[in-house]
Amino acid sequence: EKLVIDYQKENEDKRNKVNRRKPWEDSEIRIILQDAPTVGNCMKYAKLFDRGYGSIEQIYRWAATDMESIKEKRPDDAFVLQVKRIAKELGWRV
Repeated sequence: EKLVIDYQKENEDKRNKVNRRKPWEDSEIRIILQDAPTVGNCMKYAKLFDRGYGSIEQIYRWAATDMESIKEKRPDDAFVLQVKRIAKELGWRV
């Protein structure tokens, strides 16, 4: 399984990513955050939502980042605030 995921990550540029750089729907972020933050899940959701692997990874990272750090780094970033709002709704604790 790890070999398959590594291959997919290495060849990500060959995969269709039509939604890259487009805004996220709350429902998409909610689906992602209801699952464990694993490499396999990052790849699964990247393919499911036609996005890059890194964008899924960032959702998990921002969801797990404390608000003090966010206020220092990206206090007005709409995407980060959207992720934090949904993470809070789902009971993520930081």
